[in-house]
Amino acid sequence: MQQLAGLHNSKIPPIEVPASFIGNNEHVPSALIAGPPADYEGAMSVNATDELCKICDGRIECAPTAILLISLVHTLYGHIGPEPDYFGKNKRFILKQAEEEIKDPFIQYTHFNRFTDVHSKKSDGVAFDAEYDFIVVGGGTAGCVLASRLSENRKWKVLMIEAGPEEPKMALIPGLTSEFKGSNIDWQYSMRPKKGFCQNHGDRGCEVVQGRVLGGTSSINDMAYMRGSPADYDEWAILGNEGWSYNEVLPYFKYSEGNYDKDISKNKFFHSTQGPLDVGRYPHVDDNVDVLLSALNEVGYNYTDVNGRHQLGFMRIQTMSYFGERVSAFTAFIEPVRKLRSNLEIVSEALVTKIIFDNTRDTVTALGVEYIKNGTRVRVRATKEVILSAGAINSPKLLMQSGIGPKEYLEYLDLKAIYDLPVGGNFHDHVSVCLPVIKLGKTSTTSKFPEKLKDITTYYSKGIGPLSANFQVVAFLETSISDILGTADIEVRFKGHDSNMYYDKIEMCVSLLTPKSRGQVVLNATDPVFGKPLVYPNFLKDPSDEKKLLEGIQEIVKLFDTEVFKNAEYSFDPRNILNNDCKDHDRVSEDFWSCIIKHFSTPLHNYVGTCKMGTSKDPDSVVDKNLKVFGVTNLRVVDASIMPKITRGSTAAPVIMIAEKASDIIKTNWY
Repeated sequence: MQQLAGLHNSKIPPIEVPASFIGNNEHVPSALIAGPPADYEGAMSVNATDELCKICDGRIECAPTAILLISLVHTLYGHIGPEPDYFGKNKRFILKQAEEEIKDPFIQYTHFNRFTDVHSKKSDGVAFDAEYDFIVVGGGTAGCVLASRLSENRKWKVLMIEAGPEEPKMALIPGLTSEFKGSNIDWQYSMRPKKGFCQNHGDRGCEVVQGRVLGGTSSINDMAYMRGSPADYDEWAILGNEGWSYNEVLPYFKYSEGNYDKDISKNKFFHSTQGPLDVGRYPHVDDNVDVLLSALNEVGYNYTDVNGRHQLGFMRIQTMSYFGERVSAFTAFIEPVRKLRSNLEIVSEALVTKIIFDNTRDTVTALGVEYIKNGTRVRVRATKEVILSAGAINSPKLLMQSGIGPKEYLEYLDLKAIYDLPVGGNFHDHVSVCLPVIKLGKTSTTSKFPEKLKDITTYYSKGIGPLSANFQVVAFLETSISDILGTADIEVRFKGHDSNMYYDKIEMCVSLLTPKSRGQVVLNATDPVFGKPLVYPNFLKDPSDEKKLLEGIQEIVKLFDTEVFKNAEYSFDPRNILNNDCKDHDRVSEDFWSCIIKHFSTPLHNYVGTCKMGTSKDPDSVVDKNLKVFGVTNLRVVDASIMPKITRGSTAAPVIMIAEKASDIIKTNWY
């Protein structure tokens, strides 16, 4: 047996590598067998927050450089605003009213005396403050596309309601992406803690990242533009969703895309240069990008356009950006037309609390919605349709708290069930395992404080430098138990550890593209309307999910045996993944890796499925192929929640495609 030597913590026993792992089919690199380099401690760089500023002139206190850098960015680009205050001084009154009405959603339909606006309109006994043709709930990735496309018809009056604020300028900086997770432009939800996954997060459970801002998650995500595999959409069609095969959705991808990358856009069959959504590559490329691309090639993978016909291989990713600046759904679809279209109204920092239904003559019809802004409850009517684009967590939440959902569950919460549908089920995501094990030598990008200041000013003046980029290298791999031959099961991203800009370690993030496990989104029983929804992801419940992740990890660590890695002085550093009970394993066995997966598993924040698209015969479906909610007229769901099965890759581009196709369907329906 060979041993894993050189561990820093003397309490950690040496890990022996079984002979079965050595030979023609190695599952671990020679670097893992040898352990970290002897000069590990001396080569460690100091974390940015540990570098103390030398500037003390009596007017400011010395502070960590990270704080000073962020302060400078705030000065140049503005601050992220405070938490939205929906209630103002009327919180107690509004909460009391909501508590009275939630148990019978039809009571308020005949008691609207508090609305005295002479301009209010009535419909079926309900008083409304304003009237629109279409109401889009959610100004996120899908909502921005829908509002833009529907308002192209100047005869239609369109209202888009967003719970978050305007998109801050800071959000446009690619290098600061990680700063927005858990901020006031994030919903700050979390998943329910479980022992089988996300153990490294402790009692907090897995984090949930969903944008609460105009632009939604497209304003705070990693900007990756990935369409998924053609097989994804063909499978949707096979499940009974006519019109959603790859050949039928490809034109909608191209309709949005404005690809300015000459190497990619020359393929006119798959790409377009005419759409409003800028797609290209970052202007800044550090040395590690070329090293990683070359190493993947040495292992035997081919460089490919992952948004073309063949997804398997690796690529310097395409991103929703324009020469170093984020392009969100808001900046692409709303900002250019907002001031030009008087028929498009946008209400931000407004919380939609319910869908208003008329339940007469044996039919359920969506009349409009109620929202709260600045301490005032407002009811607005949709003469044509209410469209939910609130995302895979908030769309099912709003449906359930309005009475559309599992009947027994709603009645258990003492909520009036209007229509029985499996809302909130089929929740899934790309569960990911991020291992910060690549220790850098001569290609470390860590910088001193003066260089960081220079980078900020360079980006501000020229739009280049480390702040103009995020992670760039991605690979798609097929496991031996692939669901469909020739398609990817695993995606691998290489990201700077703790920073997109200044790092001396790289994380290998291995993500499962085809999860079998399914979870659920449910209401908060204590406070169904204003309480945070409960997310039970059930990651790794199906044994095949962990098997695929294990195979992906074993495959990608082969990079450490490449000449490219050795020449670049990349070394395997197990220290950061052995600060838990995984260190107690005697061998680098499958049980060891299983322990690592359970500790370091985390969502990739591509949540889908909770309002599943399917046929009326499918007991798990919520909407039909035209995204209409079963059993309800004038109500659609248009966002990631309708995906029957998640696409192979980041979901931003597929969600934009879904919104493009939905707007076409809606226009055809109402013209």
